[in-house]
Amino acid sequence: MKVRLLSLNVDKNMPFARFQARVISSIKAYSDNSPSFEHFENMRDLFSALQEALENDELIITAVDNKHYTKLKLALIQALETEVQYNPSILNMLESDEEMDDNLRKDFSAFPESATVFLSKDGLYSGFGIENGSQYFALLPIDNERINLILRNGLVPFLSTHLGSTEESEFLGENKHFDNEKVAIAVKRLLDTGSVAAVNGTQNAEILKSCGDSVENFDDVFIFTPYVEDKGDVNATEYAAQLAKVSLDLSAANIGASISDIYAAGDSKYICIAVANDESAVVRKLYMSDDETEDAFIESAAVELIELVGEKAMGVQSVGIEITDGVIPTESEPEKTAKSKKTVAVTCGVLGVIILLCAVLGIVYKMQGENGAFAQKIKGIFGTNATTQSSPSTTEPQTTESTTEPEPVQKPLMKLSEFMANEIVSLEKLKNSEENTSEESSSNAENEENTSSTAPETAEDKGAPEFITVNGEKIPAKEALARFVMTEMGEGYNTEAIKAQTVVIYTYLKYRDTNFVIDGVEISETYNNEVMEAVEAVYGEYLSYNGEVALTPYFGIAARKTSNAQTVFSQSYSYLRDIEVTGNPDTKAENYKITKEYTLGEMKGMLLAYNGNLTLSDEPAGWISVESHDAAVSSSIGYVTKVNVGGVEMSGLDFKTKVFSSQPLASHCFTVTYDSTSSTFTVTTYGEGLGVGMSKTGANSLAANGTKYKKILSTYFNTTTLTKEENV
Repeated sequence: MKVRLLSLNVDKNMPFARFQARVISSIKAYSDNSPSFEHFENMRDLFSALQEALENDELIITAVDNKHYTKLKLALIQALETEVQYNPSILNMLESDEEMDDNLRKDFSAFPESATVFLSKDGLYSGFGIENGSQYFALLPIDNERINLILRNGLVPFLSTHLGSTEESEFLGENKHFDNEKVAIAVKRLLDTGSVAAVNGTQNAEILKSCGDSVENFDDVFIFTPYVEDKGDVNATEYAAQLAKVSLDLSAANIGASISDIYAAGDSKYICIAVANDESAVVRKLYMSDDETEDAFIESAAVELIELVGEKAMGVQSVGIEITDGVIPTESEPEKTAKSKKTVAVTCGVLGVIILLCAVLGIVYKMQGENGAFAQKIKGIFGTNATTQSSPSTTEPQTTESTTEPEPVQKPLMKLSEFMANEIVSLEKLKNSEENTSEESSSNAENEENTSSTAPETAEDKGAPEFITVNGEKIPAKEALARFVMTEMGEGYNTEAIKAQTVVIYTYLKYRDTNFVIDGVEISETYNNEVMEAVEAVYGEYLSYNGEVALTPYFGIAARKTSNAQTVFSQSYSYLRDIEVTGNPDTKAENYKITKEYTLGEMKGMLLAYNGNLTLSDEPAGWISVESHDAAVSSSIGYVTKVNVGGVEMSGLDFKTKVFSSQPLASHCFTVTYDSTSSTFTVTTYGEGLGVGMSKTGANSLAANGTKYKKILSTYFNTTTLTKEENV
């Protein structure tokens, strides 16, 4: 059977590798080849690929993150031109949630009339499958907490019923996808010796987690620390040893472990695995066979690392290079074959401290098949222009080895809203710091102030630009704005909200006073006619205050209210006050409230990774204490201004981005609780983004209720004046 796997996942906090392994394991018996997911960054490119798949393939599985899931599901129902059925089980499950309005309940419970519903544990983001002749389509949420039940009780029975059961069709965690016997032996060795292994949280560590899904006590002896890195002047094998050592240092475990991404050296591909204790480290370099898929190679390497951990626990002399106090012994296995994945390379290790963001391993493989039956219906809802959009890259990002050292990882781009938040906060901190320095540095402080929070003084205002330069590319100004808006809002926003967003973005680019040049930001490759028409309608309009360009931050979802700039920046702006929109539309957004749990080991690892000198008492409930906040949500919950972490005071923003550096919280409006019974920390966030300025969700709600863009802008930026460039 010709299988196509598609995914849209822009949620960087949701690890995809583990999800991918589960889904592929569930459907691999029905595929003619070894399928893997094609990844897309926006709905337009996904629609283009989906249209192609529905014309050519027999089994199409589309996985979508929670942010876009319901919207895509409803679009598919419309495309199929079928009656809507509201699943009673889901309606019953959601009835107890008093904060959820009826429309949202209906959206979560809506499915095509002829579909088989794959129920999730709580009713939210349930999947479905549908048959049309000899073609089958399934929609799944990218959600590691819900996917097990959706696969086990949904997708697997659906495929078995329609395509016939097969001994090879087994769900991950109950099958032979991984060598469970080897994993179980390693777990027993750790239990017998009272050992615990801390694994560095690289991308491929997510696959390693999946190895233990069906092995009892796996989670008792394997913990996972945050992934931060600083390669320095070391090669790939030395770097693997560093990662293992740092995981050991960040945890209470007695064994550290790591598994790298895939590297390329000439025609060969390899992965490094490593284990370490207080005395030494062992490193192995495993090579990929010519007939081996990358998925299978990663899984095999993960199992081998687990075996290596078990050997380390037992004190067994392991194959590889053991590094003890800087002494490099000879290789314990002389045989080396470049094409054998069990090849072990001689290397030495220099153990150090790690601080940079991880590189993401992408696995993309396209497949084609026979004609399907949904394509013409999909064209009607997704549009025929979809095929003309740029398609995602099918080249797997790899690190190339020249002198045994991987290429440096490029700093990832970020959305303009995120870039803006980081830039504003950094400059405000610099300004406040400079204002408190000695008299000798007052001149420098004034210069820094003029480039940060106050409106920049421009020698000559040339008006609206002809071009905007983004990441070194000179783009016609209106097109650049349309592409920025598309990146921030995607499909489905109301026209007046799009106009307001355009003005806010243009104002900020003008405020920066860099001649409309900006680097390090994401920008969409495409835009639609609605967005361009909105841009043209307001092009050259910007907000000003007292004759100077205003500061116009914006963000995704407010924590009921927006936050006063004084709370976040320690700097007052009369037009950046706390705003509460009538009806509190932000509280109805899908990701308004996010709750995540962290084990005691995970939280300790993150805290010590941030600051190794924190005082963490024997009572974990006292490690984190919110000391002050505004009242955005309620009298007891708001945007955090001060939090005490292990005896160190910091801002809520620093806690959000620095303590949780590997997986930043959605906002700095949060609560933290500790359950001593389960040894679990629960962190609940409200809203999404900086919280100061304009909420995209609130603006869209106002627009949907008939509010014009000028009123939207005056709502969020009260007392500012809407000004138009003279040359427009």
